[in-house]
Amino acid sequence: MQSLFPSHGHDAKKPSAGFEGESTDNWQRIKDALRQMLPEADFNQYIEPLKSRVVSESEIVLTFPDMSSYQKVLNSYMDQLDYCKATSGLPVLLRFEIEGAGSTEVDPLVDLDYTVANDVPQVPDNYPEPGAQLPSDAREGSNIVARALTLQSQLNAEYTFQTFVNGPSNQFAHASCLAVADAPGQTYNPLFLYGGTGLGKTHLLHAVGNKVLKTKANAVITYITSERFMNELIYCLRFNKMWDFRRKYRNCDVLLVDDIQFISGKERTQEEFFHTFNALYEAKKQIVVTSDIFPQDIPDIEDRLRNRFQWGLIADIQPPDIEHRVAILMNKAEKQGMILQSAVAEYIATHAKGNIRVLEGALRRVIAFSALQGRAINVQLASEILQDVLVDKNSDSNISIESIQKIVAEHFKIKVSDLKSKKRQRALSFPRQIAMFLSRMRTQSSFPEIGTFFGGKDHTTVMHAVKKIEKDRKKDLELKAQLEAIERKLDVIS
Repeated sequence: MQSLFPSHGHDAKKPSAGFEGESTDNWQRIKDALRQMLPEADFNQYIEPLKSRVVSESEIVLTFPDMSSYQKVLNSYMDQLDYCKATSGLPVLLRFEIEGAGSTEVDPLVDLDYTVANDVPQVPDNYPEPGAQLPSDAREGSNIVARALTLQSQLNAEYTFQTFVNGPSNQFAHASCLAVADAPGQTYNPLFLYGGTGLGKTHLLHAVGNKVLKTKANAVITYITSERFMNELIYCLRFNKMWDFRRKYRNCDVLLVDDIQFISGKERTQEEFFHTFNALYEAKKQIVVTSDIFPQDIPDIEDRLRNRFQWGLIADIQPPDIEHRVAILMNKAEKQGMILQSAVAEYIATHAKGNIRVLEGALRRVIAFSALQGRAINVQLASEILQDVLVDKNSDSNISIESIQKIVAEHFKIKVSDLKSKKRQRALSFPRQIAMFLSRMRTQSSFPEIGTFFGGKDHTTVMHAVKKIEKDRKKDLELKAQLEAIERKLDVIS
């Protein structure tokens, strides 16, 4: 006989004569509750034939007649079985065996080894259909399982709102996250954060979780990267643990998902996340998602997911300006117990025009060289150390007007010849203006020179395009997202 839940020791405890009747009654109470919840035909076919065997005063073994009946109960009725056990208030452990399957032990698929308080409410008449979200009055018991599956919140304790350097480029995202942390599931749900790599999205994500835990210690916070979500899904599919997987992600108070863009093209992962999203949203649980890309620009993703990302609030994070970069450097230096001269901070901030990680890397390099060489940190030392490290991307010869035209055309799914034509349809003029703007920003070309690459356009036409895009991107979030997406592609070839 195959034991699906082997005993913890080599020798299982033998049942005591004084406990056998009581434990048998415990299983009968659970069966009676199940009888009220399941269709009569299903109960008679899958639950009634189960044989019970007492192992100890707090442990019962249930024997399934075959593997198919076990699979049916596992896939369709484990929520109900778990709920009946929880609402009965019985501190009993259920283990499963399959009759006639040999004696080889396998890893447990489901762990129901937990206890609940005796004041859990009775089973409601309107208990959901198999596989549906548990009712709210049952969630206190099921959260115990959720915590056990989650193990840890996976939050970085150093990433808090207090350690986040707020500035004009991230002020909106910071305020949105703070509002969500103060009232999870009530204000902006879901909250979608997007911005380039290394701009602080992950920091804010952890800060939300840490603040919620600070105000509500019993909250179930689940932080996960989309890659890990996919890997866990694959594992649970492989080893038939989908019931565990769904209970973990659908019984949390706050779900924090990092880099959601990586589920692009992963159909099964998208489907499972879609159902997880729906279950949490309907239960008014908070969902916070980060991405490097605006929702509309994430390729190979289902429209139903794309639409749900836009149900709540979308907050973007822009690259910090020079004053903000200086503040970040001063803050990082202070954390390392050193005072950074403002002139040194300004030098690094002026030349490190990438993301915050570039700033941190430059600062660490300067501090390390200072310690190793025994020299004071000043502008001269910083310039010597960083001259070969910090390169202005605008001076990179790989970025040309032709390469900008090619990438813009690919982004808008038009031809490069359309950018050079005289056609004035918005479907062509808008990408043309963006290409002119980026040509001005990312190359050293003059307005007349840029005009020659766009079919001999007058320099005033180029100037108008640059000014228009520069003005509109400050208030048009969609335009801003498109510019960022194109610039990330340009950064790859720079």
